[in-house]
Amino acid sequence: MRLIINSRQVIFGAGCLLAVLALIAAGCGNDDDDDGTGVPTVIATTSIWADVAANVACDGLAEVSTIIPPGGDPHAFQPSLSDRGNMEDAALIVANGLLLEEGLEDTIDAVEEAGTPVFRVADHVSVIEFGSAMGHDDHDEEEGHDHDEDEHEDDHDEEEGHDHDEDEHEDDHAEDDGHGHAHAHGSEDPHVWFDPIRVADALPALSQALASQAGLDAAALDECVAAYHSKLIALDAEVDAILASLHPEDRLLVTNHDALGYFADRYGFQVIGTVIPSGSTLAAASPAGLQELVELIEETGVAAIFSESTHSSDDTEALGREAGVQVVSLNTGSLGPADSSSGTYIGFIRTNAQKIAEGLG
Repeated sequence: MRLIINSRQVIFGAGCLLAVLALIAAGCGNDDDDDGTGVPTVIATTSIWADVAANVACDGLAEVSTIIPPGGDPHAFQPSLSDRGNMEDAALIVANGLLLEEGLEDTIDAVEEAGTPVFRVADHVSVIEFGSAMGHDDHDEEEGHDHDEDEHEDDHDEEEGHDHDEDEHEDDHAEDDGHGHAHAHGSEDPHVWFDPIRVADALPALSQALASQAGLDAAALDECVAAYHSKLIALDAEVDAILASLHPEDRLLVTNHDALGYFADRYGFQVIGTVIPSGSTLAAASPAGLQELVELIEETGVAAIFSESTHSSDDTEALGREAGVQVVSLNTGSLGPADSSSGTYIGFIRTNAQKIAEGLG
């Protein structure tokens, strides 16, 4: 029997084989969780945590991006299909936790169940309850804080039973809600980034996650963490200096929603009222509540009300007009534009502190 081979069939078959091999190679490339640069891709939910993560994975150790764009409201943001695809392809997702990212929560959980690791910052810091900054007198006198980092951590250990041990903290949350991560259920305040010392506390755990989950060099990460940690400690001292001119009786905050509890806890303020009576911007103000706030502002002599760049200021502006006080806009759930004074996390905290000092001074 003579075997007859058609040259056209050989060429066509070889071409198909090459095409299949190319597709296989492209598919294998996705397993590296990089974007073609050769470094892992890390996705943060907010621009704040993206900046923090980029400083921990400094000098280009990872490609860090954010799902919620600068100026977006983390409570209200809804992800697209492409957002979900990017999250699935990431080496690590850095989320806030405690149900801050309300519109993203189901997607984060689904992506995590599918195998993408998720680091929740709130699982690695001491948290406070909503309303804990209400009726709060001088921070230093009540809690014995002198804004020294070590003493701050010791105080929280005694007051809240936290020893900053990662495993124990996560076990506690697992007992509380049956999950491996913390859920707020309306009680725990998720706005932890308003305290730079708490952010500094979370850096070692974030570094460990970047090393173990994203495969980054641990020694290089340690150097990045040490440098950024020092900057955050210096930032904390700078904020103290910015606010030094405010007397205890002037440290009264009226805000758009209950977002500044950690700032109040750290720097000795009292949150006496919020336009939206909630820790989420998805709730709404009420006419009766606004009238009560007007009376409270007049009674206490508060000099300013603080609105938010990521949420409508209509109700806050109306309150300011009725009470006869100025309205000052803060960045709360997002960094400002990249070229602005609040375009980095450090700049965000510094600029907000300056605005608060000027507004209440």
